Amino acid sequence: MSIINNDNIPKLVITETVNDVVVASPGPQGPRGKTILNGNGVPAENNGLEGDFYYDKQTTKFYGPKPTDLTWAGATSYLLNMTLEYTWELVQVTGPVNGVYSLVINHNLGMKPNVTVKSSAGDVLETGIDYNSNNTITLTMAQPFSGTAYLS
Repeated sequence: MSIINNDNIPKLVITETVNDVVVASPGPQGPRGKTILNGNGVPAENNGLEGDFYYDKQTTKFYGPKPTDLTWAGATSYLLNMTLEYTWELVQVTGPVNGVYSLVINHNLGMKPNVTVKSSAGDVLETGIDYNSNNTITLTMAQPFSGTAYLS
């Protein structure tokens, strides 16, 4: 609704109602959050509580979550910041089988790594990558070549 003042110019008046919220009593304490601890070497058994994580600054291993308050035994560990370089020569490539050449790489990283492949000339190349297990991959290619695979 407009209001007309002495200048006969319509004006709009807006009023605001501010409500205060008052909490009579705080609610119950929430659950404990998880912590990322760090140090040099493997985590000591008395370091951290169930559900916590640990970063080893020497080896770049990341542990966790801690399965119980008493021990880190059974916690998963991942090696971070690591790149494995695997270089091969042309004679190591097998095939062709159905027109495909291949190279098996046993990396023993315990995971399915990211893979970048470069030819011996330094060109980044696309190859097929079959993850046979957490420790083995097979590179597949249309033409055999020598090069280096960077696994991280």
